[in-house]
Amino acid sequence: MASSGFGDLSKRIDLIAREMTGEAAAARLRKVGVLSKTDINDAVRADLGDLSMSGWRRGNPHEVVGRFDVVSPGTLEMFPAGKAKGPMRVLQQGRNQGDAAGFAGPGMTRTGGVVGRTKSGAVRKTRAFKARKWNGYTQGKDTWDDAVRIMERNMPSRYHVEWLRDVARHVKGG
Repeated sequence: MASSGFGDLSKRIDLIAREMTGEAAAARLRKVGVLSKTDINDAVRADLGDLSMSGWRRGNPHEVVGRFDVVSPGTLEMFPAGKAKGPMRVLQQGRNQGDAAGFAGPGMTRTGGVVGRTKSGAVRKTRAFKARKWNGYTQGKDTWDDAVRIMERNMPSRYHVEWLRDVARHVKGG
């Protein structure tokens, strides 16, 4: 296609400038997000062998996969999808690591009842709770950190490829 002078060049430069912001930038980020969801899946597969945790929910396990949202034309947010947030937290931090958050004073037990205080400050027993089933503890596998490292390595080049593709389309006049 033959160029018709500086007017055509100016039009193309304006189109390239519009690629930097607005819906064009958001569309480019959506393409990068779709490609980057596989990075989260790869990190989960590296730790588990597949995309679900055995025994997490028998018969209908939740897949531990990623998703993304384009927050603004310049911001892409990656995170675990829906019901995968709990399993991803367990993969990252481990299960039942425990801390002193449940300790609240003398005689504190969930099966024997939580011990409270009356207005005068005396110890008073309150309603007992059913004990939670203990299912052991696990060490975290730092799965989300691994996924972030993979995304930090791959996303800039993916964005660069999409950017060059869009700019080339306008330079060629297509």
